[in-house]
Amino acid sequence: MSIFKPIKNKRIYQQIIEQVRELIADGTLEPGDKLMSERAMAEKLDVSRASIREAFSVLEMLGLIESRPGEGTFITDADSNALIEPLALVLMIDQDNVFELLEIRKIIEVGNAGLAAERATDEKLKEMKEALSLMRKQRSTGEMASDADFKFHFAVAKGTGNKILVKIMHVIADLLYNSIGMNLQQMYKVEGNSEMIIQQHKNIYKNIMEKNVRGAKQAMYHHLEAAREEILWIIKESNRLKDET
Repeated sequence: MSIFKPIKNKRIYQQIIEQVRELIADGTLEPGDKLMSERAMAEKLDVSRASIREAFSVLEMLGLIESRPGEGTFITDADSNALIEPLALVLMIDQDNVFELLEIRKIIEVGNAGLAAERATDEKLKEMKEALSLMRKQRSTGEMASDADFKFHFAVAKGTGNKILVKIMHVIADLLYNSIGMNLQQMYKVEGNSEMIIQQHKNIYKNIMEKNVRGAKQAMYHHLEAAREEILWIIKESNRLKDET
């Protein structure tokens, strides 16, 4: 017998979210429990996989679940979720304010870089290096995109050893992608940008590897400030073109 109930009313993804939250609250689902696949859950609830994906996306932003590549989707630690969930909800409400979102990102990630440098280990550096390699590979095929970029920033967040910071990064990354995803993709297509972005990430990695806390923070600050200026320019240009049509 399935622990989930069939979905029949409107706003399907919200009902899925409510069910998962109720199951966590009553202890049916506990930290570390693996959820069934999107396909299996869609069949059990008699809904589309798109609804499941939308629900999972919000649940991950709220810090209630986490997706592990090659393993599946798992319930996270409820203690840290108590802090992340209100933050995620506030950011979801104000996600159209790109300026403030980019500002929040800069404040958090500069600190992440410094802490990652202070706590650098070979294992943590390996994940950052793998993300850099993916960025180079994508650039060589002309397919450089935000997924490789964000993967590097997640690796830096993980390098802090602070699980709450990693969850905050997931919230910010998801909201940035949802609000300005197309503009982010456009940024990589501007001539010379992809090489510049890779170089900036290499500089961040170099300082973290050398345990240069100040250098890592400065490198992250300069990278995010450059990215912020580029994104805002693209948004303004996009709005200008819309006004002209």
